[in-house]
Amino acid sequence: MLYKKQKKKTKPFQWEPISKKSLNFIKNSNAWINIADGAVRSSKTISCSARWITYLANSPHDEFLMTGKTSKTLKRNVLNNFKKMLTTEQIEFKHYEYDGYIEIYDDELGDKTLWCIGLNDEKATDIVAGMTVGGWYADEISRCPRSAVEMCISRCSLPGSKMFWNTNPDSPYHFLFTNYINNQELIREGTVKVWKFLLNDNLTLTQEYKDNLIRVNKKKSPIFYKRNILGEWVVAEGAVYPMFLESENTYIHHPQMSTINICCDYGVSTVTTFGVMGIQKNPKGNKYYLMEETYHDAEETQITQTDTQRCDTIVKLQNKHHLTKNNTLYLPHDAASLKTEAIQDPRIHMTIKTYTPNTYGDIEVIQNLIGERRFKIHESCTHSIIQAQTYSWDKKAQQRGEDTPLKVNDHCPDMWRGGILGPRNTGKKQIYHAPRRIQV
Repeated sequence: MLYKKQKKKTKPFQWEPISKKSLNFIKNSNAWINIADGAVRSSKTISCSARWITYLANSPHDEFLMTGKTSKTLKRNVLNNFKKMLTTEQIEFKHYEYDGYIEIYDDELGDKTLWCIGLNDEKATDIVAGMTVGGWYADEISRCPRSAVEMCISRCSLPGSKMFWNTNPDSPYHFLFTNYINNQELIREGTVKVWKFLLNDNLTLTQEYKDNLIRVNKKKSPIFYKRNILGEWVVAEGAVYPMFLESENTYIHHPQMSTINICCDYGVSTVTTFGVMGIQKNPKGNKYYLMEETYHDAEETQITQTDTQRCDTIVKLQNKHHLTKNNTLYLPHDAASLKTEAIQDPRIHMTIKTYTPNTYGDIEVIQNLIGERRFKIHESCTHSIIQAQTYSWDKKAQQRGEDTPLKVNDHCPDMWRGGILGPRNTGKKQIYHAPRRIQV
């Protein structure tokens, strides 16, 4: 087994009783591609991690691949517990986070190098290209682009290489479902094995927690209940925010806010909308209040705004709400010219940041907030109130395997994202560097 004295002490992972499904996955995931698929919180990740450890310990190879949607989510979802699982007096585990790899030191079997990469977009394909690895662990694989997934598969070319993927359900048209999970020919051949996990396969969950999780997902929408609880690959249809109720998700009088930011959706020839987003911080869950909105429709008014005019709007909102450098202006990633103009405008005192959306992930967060009545819109924000109820899924995109909203009545929902998700994404950007081999 892997061994060598660890220099830094890490609290060991607390192993709990595991289900028959988890045990079956750990013992029998011996196909080329092994997929743990199903409901949220159903022990897919822990089962994959436990299997990955046994695979590494018995593989004759010394280079492997681990991926997530981003390097940040890979660390949060997998690596933190993975390190604890390997923590004993006989193992040395080093995570060179900046360079993007892990070294597990093993005098008996040889040192193991694990490349840790985020597959957030098509650019990841170039990072993976050229690698040759003895195995691949993929977290949240349904959220990764097809080209990057296919490139990673091609890298597992060493004899006996195997892949271990975990995923929550998505569209039944998603390439992962059609090409692998539901590919009966590959399954019959034994090239692919699939395990469907449900809530009861996680023996650490209390019945109270499971009941609450079921209740929340039912309140969000039928699509999220079917995917997150029943583990079904079903099409997202209808309204994106069917849980929005004017009686519950709007308000009249502004409460005391912990902080206030400005967010934006930017359109050169369409709509530019700004929002003033107040946040009430609470250890049990922050509350978000859209306090004010501005809405300029260039197509309707036949007047195209300049970036200077947009900055005039920002200044008015900033001064009205007494915002300073302690407050943040979140601009969308495609508003480069507006960001340049805002930075150069001496009247704008706020900190200026760019927000890059994660469409499906952002929608999940906002659905939870709306369903739990922790996101409310002031009654004066009429465009936001209307679009909260008319923002819908794109059926044609679904047939391409993508959960994408229609580009109709989407400007206000896009604007909310920066105000809600921007403050949550404050981590430093990860930069990939080709690693140096460590001599032991």
